[in-house]
Amino acid sequence: MSQEVADHKRSANDGKEASVEVELKFLVKPKDLAVLASAPVIERYARNGGTVRNLRSVYFDTPERRLWNAGWTLRVRKSGSRHVMTVKSLGSSGGGMIGRSEWEAPVRTMDPDLAALPEEVPDAFRKAVEGADLAAVLNTQVKRRARKLDLPDACIELAVDSGEIIAGARREALSEIELELVSGRVGALYDIGLELLDLAPVEMSLYSKAARGFDLTLDRPPSFKKPGGADLPSGVDLDEAFAGMLGTALRHFVDNRPSALDGRHPEGVHQVRVALRRLRSILNIVHKSTGSTEAASFGQDARWMSSEQGDARNWDVFICETVPPIAAGCPDVDGFDVLVRYAGDERRRGYDRSRAALGDMRALRFPLALARWIEARGWRTDAAADVLERLGHPASGYASSVLDRQFRKVLKRGRKFAKLKPEERHELRLAVKKLRYLTDFLLPLCTKIKKAAPFMKALSRLQDGLGRYNDMATIDLLLGEITTEDRPAAFHRACGIIHGWQGRDLLIMEDDLRARWKEFSSQKVPWTH
Repeated sequence: MSQEVADHKRSANDGKEASVEVELKFLVKPKDLAVLASAPVIERYARNGGTVRNLRSVYFDTPERRLWNAGWTLRVRKSGSRHVMTVKSLGSSGGGMIGRSEWEAPVRTMDPDLAALPEEVPDAFRKAVEGADLAAVLNTQVKRRARKLDLPDACIELAVDSGEIIAGARREALSEIELELVSGRVGALYDIGLELLDLAPVEMSLYSKAARGFDLTLDRPPSFKKPGGADLPSGVDLDEAFAGMLGTALRHFVDNRPSALDGRHPEGVHQVRVALRRLRSILNIVHKSTGSTEAASFGQDARWMSSEQGDARNWDVFICETVPPIAAGCPDVDGFDVLVRYAGDERRRGYDRSRAALGDMRALRFPLALARWIEARGWRTDAAADVLERLGHPASGYASSVLDRQFRKVLKRGRKFAKLKPEERHELRLAVKKLRYLTDFLLPLCTKIKKAAPFMKALSRLQDGLGRYNDMATIDLLLGEITTEDRPAAFHRACGIIHGWQGRDLLIMEDDLRARWKEFSSQKVPWTH
């Protein structure tokens, strides 16, 4: 991706051109909005005082959310006497992780006029909307102050929004700052964001008004998102591969932050941890390949944030996965509800710790600074000439060597598997997990996915088995944290049953684990040595 955006034109979906909205959005506390709107960095580059408008936007979909589920939004916005219909793609496109394709057309009223859609709108959207029974799903009422900022290397449109999202009888306050790139360097958006962060806690967000509104209509928590591959083109050089992999993992983290903070679905915290571990894996290979001290520093930040999510995740697994099947298997035993109540207190404390970390200034700065570093290819800074040369070579050879090293490390840690102590299996599990993360990104660069299927299946089965083993092995530690002599007898009875149940399952699981290890360790690697 070019670091310069001249006119926002990019090739989209089925070869048709779209305007790419490259926008960096921040969620802001209402009390901080006025201070940030007139921040020194804003006043320094603003052309004038800007304009203030009241905007009303209505989002349309079918009762079964056909457009949303297909990855599209359809909106009509009124500004003054003008009505503009906009189609947006939910996926990123151009502009790195903050670019989205959009198509606009003027309409006469607040009702969408599909006949007015520009011909460049992709066939995928037309197919999704064909014959659809569209209706207004939600709307937003926003007071927006818009200003143009002229930086030395970019032109940016600033929007300061205050208002609310309305979905039926439900309402939610809205307080945001948006920076949209008109032309120039994408990294300028992150530069301004970091200066705003020096004044108040602003949260970089990919949680759109539409997404918030659709969640509000159903009174559901923010959705979690599972990781995806970097989808890198064949023959990509190492420089672009690093950028693509880091950007994909960072987006996974930012995407799942709202769900983790909300806390109603345990996958939120889990996916945040997965994203941070994936980031650490990639940052580690960037550091080893280029010697970048910044890569190592970002890795330390990711490790700290991940560790702060650990308690919440451990108690989620205990309450949601460990206890229910045991309680169901012992219907005549009292005490499981008491046990879950005490465990719930620990989980709440775990989530308090999780939210405190994610809201810390160090965590708020992390995605902004890392995104700017990725955009600028910061690992090239102070790199030696031979490193710069290697960055220009195809990534496939480097990917194979990294996978080779990690695979050999896994085999070494798993030697004499049957005799490994629990702490040694824990170290093996971490090595296996790292190999899994690396294969997600690197394997498509050096082999065909179909060829790699048996290896990936064996690796996934081993990772899952070791994960369950680790969860069982840590039950004693968790129960020890909540067990005291003054607990009710029913509590102690439930704890005793869980101890016995887990001990039995560990014995049963041993043969299965050994079989999974044998299956994996005998695999022929799908990449070229």
